[in-house]
Amino acid sequence: MKLISILLLFTSLSTFAQINLTGNLIDSDGAPIAFANVVLLDVEEGTFKYGTSTDETGNFSFPNVINGDYNFNASFVGYVTLSRKLTLQKNTALNNLTLETDAAQLDAVTIIAEKPTIERKSDRLIFNVENTTLSTGNASQILQSTPGVFEMNGTYTVKGSVAQVYINNKRVYLSNEELEQLLSGYSGENVKSVEVIHNPPALYDAEGGAVINIVTSKNVSLGYKGSLTGKYEIDTFAKYNIGTSQYYKNNWLNVYANYNFNPRKDLTLEESQVGFFNNDGTRSSRWFTDLNSVSRSQSHAFNTIIDININEKNSLSILGYLGLDNGREVDTDVNTLILPQGGTMFSGFNTDSSTGRDATIGSLNLGWINIMNDNGGTLSVEGSYFFTEVDNGQDFFSTFFDDTQTTSSTNSFNTVGFQDINIFTAKADYLNQIGAYSLSAGLKYSDISSQSKQDFFDTNMGSSIDPSLSDNYSYDEHIYAAYAQLEREWTKWSFTGGLRLEQTDVVGDSETLGLVNSQNYLGFFPNISVTHNLNEKNDLSLSYKRSIERPRYGDLNPFNNFINDNNIESGNPNLQPAFTNKVTLGWTYDYELFVDAYYIYTKGILDNLPFQNNNTNVLTTQSANLNYEFQYSVDATLIKYPTEKWTSLTSVSAFYMENEFKAIQSISENQRLNTTGFFIQTQNLFELSKDGTLNMLIEADYITSILFGSYKYENMLASSIGFSKRLWNDRAILTAKYSDIFLSQNQPFVSRYANQDNRVLTIPETQLFTIGFTYKFGNFRLDNREPEASEELERTGKKTKGL
Repeated sequence: MKLISILLLFTSLSTFAQINLTGNLIDSDGAPIAFANVVLLDVEEGTFKYGTSTDETGNFSFPNVINGDYNFNASFVGYVTLSRKLTLQKNTALNNLTLETDAAQLDAVTIIAEKPTIERKSDRLIFNVENTTLSTGNASQILQSTPGVFEMNGTYTVKGSVAQVYINNKRVYLSNEELEQLLSGYSGENVKSVEVIHNPPALYDAEGGAVINIVTSKNVSLGYKGSLTGKYEIDTFAKYNIGTSQYYKNNWLNVYANYNFNPRKDLTLEESQVGFFNNDGTRSSRWFTDLNSVSRSQSHAFNTIIDININEKNSLSILGYLGLDNGREVDTDVNTLILPQGGTMFSGFNTDSSTGRDATIGSLNLGWINIMNDNGGTLSVEGSYFFTEVDNGQDFFSTFFDDTQTTSSTNSFNTVGFQDINIFTAKADYLNQIGAYSLSAGLKYSDISSQSKQDFFDTNMGSSIDPSLSDNYSYDEHIYAAYAQLEREWTKWSFTGGLRLEQTDVVGDSETLGLVNSQNYLGFFPNISVTHNLNEKNDLSLSYKRSIERPRYGDLNPFNNFINDNNIESGNPNLQPAFTNKVTLGWTYDYELFVDAYYIYTKGILDNLPFQNNNTNVLTTQSANLNYEFQYSVDATLIKYPTEKWTSLTSVSAFYMENEFKAIQSISENQRLNTTGFFIQTQNLFELSKDGTLNMLIEADYITSILFGSYKYENMLASSIGFSKRLWNDRAILTAKYSDIFLSQNQPFVSRYANQDNRVLTIPETQLFTIGFTYKFGNFRLDNREPEASEELERTGKKTKGL
């Protein structure tokens, strides 16, 4: 009987839910208003009941509405919201509802849609880019335009510290190349802001001295919208990118999905020199090498963000990424000429190398957040899984000739290898307000497993495996972390202090070397920040942070990668972690000038060191721990609006750097290098039309001198000019950009001291002309957030040459 009663009740309720509400919206001229929000709210509580949006003809429909009383609201950007009370007892049609223009709201939208803004907090700078001209690009372009962020070879630094990249406070475990692939395919439309955190709180991993956190947009408009994007760029060869972004939202679900297909053909030129020495210090010879490398690839990238509101206090989030880069082929021609000291005739050798690579990279993050109380107390739990599967092979053939250009010998080999990396993390975070204090605490566990293998076959005479150059390397790492953070604000003062503990257990095993590298250590990583408000326009802050940098998995592999017969790149299974201490003094003036003076000292800093063996005439670049590196620096960031149509943003850094390392090929055991330099970054955004639909962005970065291990890098100028034009009432965006205008972005790395004298100039395609087109459909006219007052008023791979 109870079951029958429930069925009868369900049937009776269903009979009441048969009312259809229809209608259409028009403006004061009688034109239909497409893609407007239309909702039905509970009369007493004002809570959401039903929602939809108008179609391209301005019509809307609510099928199967339960009879009763509702508040009806219709809204669209630039119009006054229409509200009325409805009593629905039968099918109802609301025809020709008129929305009146709201001129003030339209003005507010125009301001937000064109000017990126900056906020400054005690531990971070927040760059708001949502619905600005910068959002027409991708996430990589946005990061490279972010004040205080310096990018080189896919590595990002903030105030002299290598930065870890996060998305919505979730760390991205990718190599430089993989990270660039992810960010390049990540639509700028989905980026709300970039948080440049120079003093990360204990919530974040201790690894990395800084954090770049990409905060994604929350789609507030109900219904569906999407876009199609195409990009064409050319230097020597043409490259293409085709992508689509999809958004959907209802009262409990918010979905973003993006797919990109990127077929490329890239040319890289490289010019290098090595001056070898005799034992008595005199020069024996100079080796000149020219490299020509052509890479062909067709990569696919898919990423998604899903937010699910279970109820008012509980929500779920899902982040997923899948990158496919299968069938990559790299053909390299290397020509080396050898000139003996005092000689006039060259000998040398030519090398042809063909490399193939298949890579699959993926990640999945699941998170749950519970709002515990009205004071902002939350409990969150999340788990993540990351994987990388790479198969690669190299065919190598060299022909040697004497100074009469007669072939004297040959050398050939091939390698076959793979690398599988699996990372699992689980964490729980607690945040609550206890009186005047904000308390956060949490636990995290990370499990990293890497398996690498390379078989080296000598094919010069037959085909036989060379055990001395083959290896099977396994690496397992477990990190147990706990943290607590306390924050307090007074009228003129604010304080933040935290401590993170990380226990690390590592085992690395090289079969060929017969080497087992075990490490077990407990690290203490405090952070503290104090801010004092002097007056309405001036704030001072003082902060301290200790962090760690662990070796990258690709750097630990003891495999040899041959550029040619005398130029080898090698990993190092004996690498140790590096520890950094950083002190920063900051001053903020009127929220438009931000100045920081800081000191950074890193013991055992990780970098690549080139060493030339003057007896064997072989140059080996190997991952290594330097003894130390430190720098003093003063940074300043200024944002100004010289006119209503001009936004100017400039960052300047002046610094002194010094490092010391073991010069294993020189008589002196330790070598100390230093440099003094400055870096300037400027961006200028101009509105070229009265309605703000045509904009121009001019960017330039210049660095005088900087150290990367034993390399000194000098006088780099990166420059670009870009235009964007919004078309068809913002339905489409056309962009054009010209990069590296003065062909000055590529400068040589020079390592010169004692009996070491080598330089390398790598020349990828940087002088690019790029044209892009984006077409929006669905509910495209609604931005990802409500148009309100500007927020500025609210206060896995290898370490590449360089960073």
